[in-house]
Amino acid sequence: MSHWERLAALSQTHAESDYQKAGYRLAMEQVLYAGDPRSRIAYELIVKHRKEYDVLLAQLGMTVIHNPHMGYVVATPNQYVADKMRLSETRLALVLRRLYDDKMHATEIVAGEAFIDMIELERAYKDLLNRELPVTAALNEQLQAMKRYGIARLEDTNDEQRQQVVIRPGIVDVLGETALLQLAAHANALEGEESDEAA
Repeated sequence: MSHWERLAALSQTHAESDYQKAGYRLAMEQVLYAGDPRSRIAYELIVKHRKEYDVLLAQLGMTVIHNPHMGYVVATPNQYVADKMRLSETRLALVLRRLYDDKMHATEIVAGEAFIDMIELERAYKDLLNRELPVTAALNEQLQAMKRYGIARLEDTNDEQRQQVVIRPGIVDVLGETALLQLAAHANALEGEESDEAA
């Protein structure tokens, strides 16, 4: 009998596959939020059986962090994190992390989330990177990547013509100090490659 089978037998509520799916989702999505209907069961299983998931994800080179106050669990890779991000995604991630920190310092966080309108994002992108924000299609693609990493989502506002970016609390752990340094180095290296190619 496998470890997950034993847990399922003790639970009488969850099948072995529920435990497997929870671990898989955390490894793939990186952040699971208690408040998201799609993630709630996986979140609860991981929190309840934290030791088992710590061991499982450690074998994949990941560390599990639980933030009960903000209601999320995150799996951060122990190794270099920038390999999976394209340069455009790296730029946007760095800007979003800075905006989140600014909102946190200004105490403008609601339930752990920072709400940024497109004008604010465009201004910050230009100020921090000295670049124009990508056009809508490219930006939407990058924001979808941020959603996959569990750090941001796009949300419609009351004004149907406008959308806002919701920066999620998991960004603090996904893009912690070490990851930020790696991403900055990654972005600089890719910038250098772009310059060499253009020369």
